[in-house]
Amino acid sequence: MNAPTVQIRTATPEDLDAITDLHTRSRADYYRGFVDAAELTDPASAIVRRNYWTRTLNSADHTIFLAHKSDTLAGFAVIGACAFPDPDPEVTSEMHLYVDPRSFRQRIGAHLHSTCVQAWRAASVTTARLWVQHFNHRAQAFYRSQGWAPDGHHRPDSTDLLGYLLHIPANPAD
Repeated sequence: MNAPTVQIRTATPEDLDAITDLHTRSRADYYRGFVDAAELTDPASAIVRRNYWTRTLNSADHTIFLAHKSDTLAGFAVIGACAFPDPDPEVTSEMHLYVDPRSFRQRIGAHLHSTCVQAWRAASVTTARLWVQHFNHRAQAFYRSQGWAPDGHHRPDSTDLLGYLLHIPANPAD
């Protein structure tokens, strides 16, 4: 039996609820045991997340790519302007990637990552940034497998967030 094909598309404002829901579920899974459970289920935090995704979906500085499998949202990635001045002057874009916990180990993240790299190449981005929670070893291993490397920096607003860089060659063969 063949596995369902992963379909990637750009998000629209109509995707707000699905994005917010997947972000909430993925955070609950990634952060369980590391972040207070009340914070993960707090309705006020859900409103903050929904407002964040509303702004991001409507931002000209960000693109959200959705990965669907069998018409179900399985993950999404966001690329766009850095939220903080970056310690590396070469960095012009950052990424966030979320996969539905039910879709782990199905190459959803790899498909989304590849889409982001293609978009960066098309925009002549040469170096990208992401921030990973210090305790999220699964994510760190995934990003390393995709060519990201820790650079020793921490996000300005949180020493718990470790910096990773990806150098993007202009030619995929480089």
